[in-house]
Amino acid sequence: MNYNNVIGQNEIKESLSYGLMNDKVSHAYIFNGPRGIGKKTMAQIFAAMLLCKYPKAHGACGECDPCKMFKIGTNPDLYIVKPLKSSISVDQIRELQEDIMIKPLYSEHKVYIVEDADSMTVQAQNCLLKTLEEPPSYAVVILTLENINSITETIRSRAVRLNFKKNTYDEVYNYLSSKYDNDPKVLNFIASYSDGVIGVAEELLKSGEFNDLRESTIEMLAILCEPADRESYEVSAFFEQNKEYISEVLDIMLMFYRDMLIVRETGDESILINSDKKDIILLNAYNLTTSKILENIDTIMKTKINLQQNANYQLSIDVMLMKIRQIAI
Repeated sequence: MNYNNVIGQNEIKESLSYGLMNDKVSHAYIFNGPRGIGKKTMAQIFAAMLLCKYPKAHGACGECDPCKMFKIGTNPDLYIVKPLKSSISVDQIRELQEDIMIKPLYSEHKVYIVEDADSMTVQAQNCLLKTLEEPPSYAVVILTLENINSITETIRSRAVRLNFKKNTYDEVYNYLSSKYDNDPKVLNFIASYSDGVIGVAEELLKSGEFNDLRESTIEMLAILCEPADRESYEVSAFFEQNKEYISEVLDIMLMFYRDMLIVRETGDESILINSDKKDIILLNAYNLTTSKILENIDTIMKTKINLQQNANYQLSIDVMLMKIRQIAI
């Protein structure tokens, strides 16, 4: 395992390599970024490098005894903490503290990876803080998390914080096209929808449920673009059935209207996100005015924000549909 397993994040790779190659390894790191961006993979790569007898700038050697044990998951100098159910308890951190007092058996370092560290309870964070205040010289603690604000400032101040950046569209698309034999139009949509997170893109590409959701959402949108409201019951039923996936539904709606706007304003079909749905977009783009498309985009965005703030679901959807149904001619 080496840095080739993580797309992008070159600044982080260089920072970690420089510290290791120049004997400037910190006792604690925070890997912060969205789910699926590569934090846990990077933590594994860096851990392997720290435990390796002959590390290189791009990864562990893979041949020494610590590396061989690492590959099969038996290296005793690596300790991983994961949430049990939905959180990391104080007892789990206490077990880490007991282990951290034992010196490494095969390497100069012992590495502790706390995955989803933002799920630590307050008691667990306070317990971990004691370790970070006076860590053994050989110990390296890596926290991976999505929400930096969920852990205390005292923990943040005692660790090197590395923020993982979202990948570019080209990085996501090229990765998917090199690994999966799918229709380029589908890959284009997934790369755009994933918002620069390769892990999310892979999940979506493998998910038959997501593909079905997208198909049914676009069918519903085609109904909404019609002047008449004879299918209003069908539309309402769609939102009731897909309440659990409303965030994804609203994102698909935003991209659909975005494509309609591009067609109306530029006529450039080559930059459509939903390029595999070009015929539906072209058919409906001129049923609405530009100002109405912009209004619908704004309405959907406000609905998404309201639902994230725990607004009433049915009321929010009903208001959104009423506004979208107000046809501007």
